[in-house]
Amino acid sequence: MSLNGIDSNFTLPSKYYTSNEIFQQELEKIFYSKWIYVACEADIPKPGDYVALKLGARSFFLQRNEQGEVKGFYNVCRHRGHELVQGEKGNCRRLICPYHNWTYNLNGNLVVARGMNDDFPNEDFGLNPINVAVIGGLIYICLNSPAPADIEEVSSLLGPYLAPYELPKTKIACQRDIIEATNWKLVIENNRECLHCPSNHPELLVPLYSSGFGKGLDKENIQPSERRFQEKLQQKEMEWESLDLPYHLIEFPDGLWFRTVRLPLANDCISHTLKPEHACKKLLGSLKRVEGSGLSVWTHPNSWNHFLSDHIITFAVFPLSVDKTLVRTKWLVAADAVEGVDYNVDDLTMVWSQTNAQDQSLAEGAYRGITSGGYMPGPLADEEYLVKQFLSWYNDQLTITPSH
Repeated sequence: MSLNGIDSNFTLPSKYYTSNEIFQQELEKIFYSKWIYVACEADIPKPGDYVALKLGARSFFLQRNEQGEVKGFYNVCRHRGHELVQGEKGNCRRLICPYHNWTYNLNGNLVVARGMNDDFPNEDFGLNPINVAVIGGLIYICLNSPAPADIEEVSSLLGPYLAPYELPKTKIACQRDIIEATNWKLVIENNRECLHCPSNHPELLVPLYSSGFGKGLDKENIQPSERRFQEKLQQKEMEWESLDLPYHLIEFPDGLWFRTVRLPLANDCISHTLKPEHACKKLLGSLKRVEGSGLSVWTHPNSWNHFLSDHIITFAVFPLSVDKTLVRTKWLVAADAVEGVDYNVDDLTMVWSQTNAQDQSLAEGAYRGITSGGYMPGPLADEEYLVKQFLSWYNDQLTITPSH
């Protein structure tokens, strides 16, 4: 597949949003071959808990074993190929295939091979594993082997930023799935800039400054419209130093696939809410007092996450087809927080539920336009530099032959 003619200063030619052939290439070279964010430790808090997932045509599940480790396996029995776990989530201490009752333990070892002779080599027929890495409670998987070795460097750089929130000690207060009638890249491109925020996201811009969120942190060329944000940032950086909270921008270093930064919240907000108050009364992890900032993490190709003192919001994008995309949002609170006492789901989810709906409309509208017949690649503004970075990364991935 030729990538001639791609200029990361422009949006992609239409075929990259509409071609089934290119979509299959993306699955193989990106979603099967790179580290992909798919879940978090709060999805499977107890031994035996599992969550079933799918990327493209590949079905797999994550499960916590008796030792508390997160394991991952393809969702297929080694006997006759029947799927092993059913439903999105569940708990079991033995994995029993519903077809012929072959049975596996939580480490994927075959322990009962019904119908086979006593000398059958059970040890040769364990479940087919996938690569799993956990960073600060966020779970990444790679379906092809060998998996990229860069996960260790990402973990060492990103882990300290996530540690204060102690995500493994949270629970999922709410999960909402949206199936958007658009190509997955348009969802990501939309997320990677905030040029569209002032005219489309009134709720989001209550707690967020569009300046730092979408424009980066250029402290040398401050525009008049950004002065208030930069003054607040300077003030908060001194506070973060005193609290030993990591805050420096890390932006796709040395070709790695993540970006993180801590930013002050706007309008005296202390969380992603419409009022200057917490969405949950219980603070997370090692945080001892109200602190009006948010830590944001973006990972290629499919996620963004926001860590507040009282809750965490994670987003995962799963391509279903060339023109359908699942966007999964989870709101996490402290494990001992009580609904109706410490938090209200409507208040907790208000800002990002509204923002998700607005972004869905934008991404679907862009797809309709791109498929309408008159589309030509359009120039990207300086403020859309993270879209340029994503498209450059995307271009690089499609020119690499993945390992198998």
